[in-house]
Amino acid sequence: MKLKIILPAAFFLAGLAPLSSLGWGAAAPNAYDDAVKLHEAGKIKEAIAAYDSAIKANPRRAEAFVGRGAAYARLGQQDLAIKDEDQAIKLDPKLSQAYFIRASAYDDLKQYDRAVKDYDEAIRLNAKTSDTFRRRGGAYYALGQFDKAVGDFTEAIRLDPKDAAAYYERGLAFRRLGKHETAVQDYTVALKFNPNNAEIYNNRANAYYVLRKYDLALADYDAALKIDPKNARIYANRGLAKLGAGRSAEAEKDFARSFELDPSLKQKLESDLKAKGSLK
Repeated sequence: MKLKIILPAAFFLAGLAPLSSLGWGAAAPNAYDDAVKLHEAGKIKEAIAAYDSAIKANPRRAEAFVGRGAAYARLGQQDLAIKDEDQAIKLDPKLSQAYFIRASAYDDLKQYDRAVKDYDEAIRLNAKTSDTFRRRGGAYYALGQFDKAVGDFTEAIRLDPKDAAAYYERGLAFRRLGKHETAVQDYTVALKFNPNNAEIYNNRANAYYVLRKYDLALADYDAALKIDPKNARIYANRGLAKLGAGRSAEAEKDFARSFELDPSLKQKLESDLKAKGSLK
């Protein structure tokens, strides 16, 4: 559902006090400062080692746990990220970044109820950013609460009118609410800011297909396949649109290519076509 979003380290670390100003001994602030620099440079494993040193020097410094948890999250080690953010929150319950990172980790683990609660707390503590509202909207979407998802995506767009992912994900939510014309509008804006994303073209094409605007759907599927020429789902979708447009011979070629790329699609697609009466 979601566009892949990798937040910069600076987002996670924004607002954390520079430890060199906190009256530590020389080793601790230097280790933390080194960790932040390594983290921002994308040297995540080295950053974790530096956070380890900072935590060893002062195990009650919440910001060091926040940073190390964010680094673990970047490596996909969500359980370790959650453990560090738990400790950061225990030390300082007012650190909005800790709630945000823990929420994101729960999100990745598909524990959406927990994610929503932590996003709530992050927002309450003033993490009112486009990213926070968009990610909470994504959790609501995963829970099937599409109206709430639309509300959060709308707030994300208000905070950052160029947030392509928020427009895209709001389009997906509108689709689930049966508002396909409105979904098309959001996909179109998302493509303005992110014109090389095959999934946005694919989903706008899907909306056009539902609206029986087959020529527009086919144009978007073509654009998607130029970007991602080995995407089996898009070939299958384009085949369905060609069937709708009365171009059955061309549709069969797209289905064949789809099954070649992903044989698991064959049974599902044939079942769907039989249900629709398009396949005898």
